[in-house]
Amino acid sequence: MGWLLSVALCAPAQHLTIRDVFKSMPDSLMPYLSNNNRLDFIDFMDSNMKAEVKNQFGGNSIMTALTEDSLSIHMNHAMRVDMLLLNLDEPVDTIRQVVVLAETFVTDSVYGESCVKYYTPNWQPIYQSFPWSEIQQQRIERILLQNILKWNADKLNKS
Repeated sequence: MGWLLSVALCAPAQHLTIRDVFKSMPDSLMPYLSNNNRLDFIDFMDSNMKAEVKNQFGGNSIMTALTEDSLSIHMNHAMRVDMLLLNLDEPVDTIRQVVVLAETFVTDSVYGESCVKYYTPNWQPIYQSFPWSEIQQQRIERILLQNILKWNADKLNKS
């Protein structure tokens, strides 16, 4: 029994996917969506169906992308949420993965206003900086840039 316990304690930490952390996300961090909404999004995307749910505020929210380490949701006409789950090359303290949560709010102006927050996979806020690789830094910047470019394209196409 002691041998089994020592093997379990020495086993590497479980490698999570964005699905895992999205399912366990506290409702307080994304009040638009209930736990059932989040599970429905994943089921719809996995079934190649349109991933649209009635959100907690009576509107429709649409998940537009889901991969092993990222997702995108249009919460409503004025808010988009993007999430990344990034693996750190070297753990910082006990942190091996970081959730990047980018919320972009758009109005009638040309640009969206983005707010980026960082969390552990069990949704504890992180207030320190990390040694991102160049590719990871580019992925984070790409989320912010694509929100600006997408919003500009939408505005131009409506004109």
